[in-house]
Amino acid sequence: MKTNPVRDYIRANWERSIYRDANGSGFRGEDLPFAYTSPCIRGEGKFYFFFYWDTYFTNLGLLRDGLMETAADNIRNMLWLIRRQGYMPNHVGITNRSQPPYLCRMVEEYFAALGGPEREPDFFRECAEGLRQEYFFWTLGRHTPTGLQRHGHHDTEAGCAVFYDGPVASRLGLSKDVPEAEKAIVGGHHMAEAETGWDFNPRFAGRCLDHNPADLNGLLFSYETFLTDASERLGWGDEALWRRRSAERKERVDAFHWCEKAGWFFDYDFVQGRQSEVLALSGLLPLFTGLASAGQAARVVARLPELELERGHGVAVTHERPGCRNYQWAFPNAWPPLTYVAVEGLRRYGFEADAERIARKFLSTTDRLFAATGQLWEKTDVETGEVAGGEYDAAPMIGWTAGVYIALDEWLGR
Repeated sequence: MKTNPVRDYIRANWERSIYRDANGSGFRGEDLPFAYTSPCIRGEGKFYFFFYWDTYFTNLGLLRDGLMETAADNIRNMLWLIRRQGYMPNHVGITNRSQPPYLCRMVEEYFAALGGPEREPDFFRECAEGLRQEYFFWTLGRHTPTGLQRHGHHDTEAGCAVFYDGPVASRLGLSKDVPEAEKAIVGGHHMAEAETGWDFNPRFAGRCLDHNPADLNGLLFSYETFLTDASERLGWGDEALWRRRSAERKERVDAFHWCEKAGWFFDYDFVQGRQSEVLALSGLLPLFTGLASAGQAARVVARLPELELERGHGVAVTHERPGCRNYQWAFPNAWPPLTYVAVEGLRRYGFEADAERIARKFLSTTDRLFAATGQLWEKTDVETGEVAGGEYDAAPMIGWTAGVYIALDEWLGR
């Protein structure tokens, strides 16, 4: 049997990334009721608590390595937090924002691996009810005049000013010598940007609150399709509502996010009435969740060679443009979650060769860096193939890097 040092390392270290809280030992003293995974191993990275969208990609590996109960516990903790706070926070212990809603995908993939909802019907019902509650958080709390959703926050002006003085100023090099009112405005936009998971990035020109993100609305489409099926299975009787909502979202995404000329789904600035100028991998979420038409997917693939997102060592999260290297979520950085979104989005529409090419670049870069450093890394540079820079140094990370590695490695049968 062929050995794989990276897979051996992950299997040997999964347990070191699993935490169990008790008696106030949780992050900021908040104990989660179930065991959970963290992006980093304590002592080998600073992200050792429970995050939202990171955990979806970690679960990809847990399910494939047979750690079903840990994957289920991650879901249970999210459902507990949703019941407690009304939404799943960016990470445990935070009360002013969420993160990209991947819980629906986590639930779908858990039950697919289990063999179907009928294997654990009570847990499926609990999941469906939690997803319905989370869905209404997004549609009611993050609604905009286009009928689509945005990212946001629910902090005070003072809290936004503090956020400006903290991560915004330090990571983006902004001056602290500005009026408090300006700090509140700029800090609020960037707090919303932190809710995107892409903190920070050039997609929204510093005005995240004014945009409908293509990825967020692509993800919410998956909730509407899931809840259609759940309603029928659980006897809720509102399948027609969810079918209508998913159809309306597709119409609006086509109207506001799709650009036929560019062959891409862009973020939409609903305040200025125009699409963003930044081409980003977030535009592949409508492929990832099945919202895109076959024609749109073909147009995306036809344009890929011209867009130059892909380089020798992977696919960058945005195209190259002036100032992009000041951000960590921009060219030339490749991030495992968006690499996975790209691969799976292309696969979903039958573009296997393109998906395989991108997957192999990620795997080979990860293999080479592991051989050199003995670690997996949260982000890499598509030009050099080395550990990436940006607003802060890359962390050694088992989390989403391990999950994506396992998923792509098993797909290719290496």
